[in-house]
Amino acid sequence: MKNKIGLIAMGSRENRPNWQDLIARLEPELEVDMVGVLDGLIQEEIEDRFSYRPGENYIVTEMPWDYTAHISEEKAKAEVLRLARQLFAEGARTVLVLCTGDFDRPETEGGLFLLPEDLMFGILSGLKQKRLGFIVPEPDQIPGSQKQYAALNPIIKASSPYGSMEDLARTAALFREEPVDVVVKDCMGFTAEMGRIVARESGKQVLVPRLVLPKLIKALLVQQ
Repeated sequence: MKNKIGLIAMGSRENRPNWQDLIARLEPELEVDMVGVLDGLIQEEIEDRFSYRPGENYIVTEMPWDYTAHISEEKAKAEVLRLARQLFAEGARTVLVLCTGDFDRPETEGGLFLLPEDLMFGILSGLKQKRLGFIVPEPDQIPGSQKQYAALNPIIKASSPYGSMEDLARTAALFREEPVDVVVKDCMGFTAEMGRIVARESGKQVLVPRLVLPKLIKALLVQQ
């Protein structure tokens, strides 16, 4: 029997086609079940239930009807916790949150609850680089990320994975003269193609979480 992994997206499970590159790196060896924090909600409900005050941390995610949602990280935490418990109860051996934000861990025996933030921080710390570059979706997320990655002496710039590739290329080019060897795409929305754009324009090595994490998960869950 295949091990089952649950994926929690910040948007809707209807966005599964947009995650097919990541899912394809898990299948067919693993059974993949995806749910979303915003499943079944329309724009007005999202803005009402997941609103946030100025200065609060928020998450950027794309909905299937070409709407980019900005939702409260704190309010998303409660829904992620509920969905994780649901996935474990339905037989998932592992749950991966498709977001680099900070989330509370459910109590579970024998299951793995994986947060990209924790996994990537361990990988990045192991690189032993004096300075690391990061790209976050929005400019006003930079102060929070500066605190989050303070130990890694970060240089952080902003460009959304849901914006234009021209803007991403311009942002990446700003790293060309920066004293960093590695640029990290600090959002699970960034794809392999976006990683190639950043590598080309910045002249730096690039780390894309949605490429790295499936390989780590398969090493844990799939018996070779």
